Amino acid sequence: RALCPDSHFARMFSFPQLQTGVQAVGVVEAVGTEVIEFERHDTVYMRMGHGSHQVMETADCSPVPDGVDLKQACWAGLAKTAFRAAWAGGFAEGIEVLIIGAGPVGQMLTRWAAALDCTRITVADLSDGRLAHALAGGATDLINGDLQEHAASQAGQQGYPLVIDCTGNPAVFKPALAAAAKFGKVILLGDTGFPEKQCLSSDLMTKGLTLQATHDSHDLDGWTQRRVDALFFEKLMKNRFPLEGLITHEFYPHECARAYDMADRQRHETMGILFDWTNTEHRNTDDS
Repeated sequence: RALCPDSHFARMFSFPQLQTGVQAVGVVEAVGTEVIEFERHDTVYMRMGHGSHQVMETADCSPVPDGVDLKQACWAGLAKTAFRAAWAGGFAEGIEVLIIGAGPVGQMLTRWAAALDCTRITVADLSDGRLAHALAGGATDLINGDLQEHAASQAGQQGYPLVIDCTGNPAVFKPALAAAAKFGKVILLGDTGFPEKQCLSSDLMTKGLTLQATHDSHDLDGWTQRRVDALFFEKLMKNRFPLEGLITHEFYPHECARAYDMADRQRHETMGILFDWTNTEHRNTDDS
């Protein structure tokens, strides 16, 4: 389906679009003569396309501390995306938040809420499996089903002081406004390909709501990729960011077509999909 021409997706992408991948962990094989931050054999996290080898700028890499599980380290990119909303929402002790959407970004946001000591973390989704992952990640309350039917009763008819929509689904916008408490805040984490379908309701005015958009590219208050990565790895090493079970499927690169087809057709059964480039016997670039 064609994207709205006014969306940033339409401005950035055209179809057919190469599936590039966005996050990886690898070992440094060589460094330039002026590189002082990294050495050979260092392990780094990077935002990159699929590939067995990459040439990267040092600024685009983050050191992965010893002791961090390398597969779990691959979540750093989506953890950074979710952190944008956590920072905008002021996650801390005493905060009560409703997180709409328990996909990969919603899972990361749930874990930031728990790691930053939010008092009440409610997660809404239509998938039992995704909600189970959210519960394992620190959710205190779950909403399974239509948000409009359940949000008011879950919040004791008062609504939620902070609501974060992680879905990218324009149909969720109005229920998100409806679920917010008077003078509450609604954060859109990421955006949709159809912004013309995100229509305001009377809740914005009658409740005096604050509406804020956050995006992966918003390096607000000095929270760069590397700084967020460092905080993510710190929480991970302190067992404050549980990720067990979130990588639900692993493939070799030559199986990429099957992997993406599965991600498209079985969305509720997949969470993290990892490509393993370490075993040269299974590398087949002709098929990838």
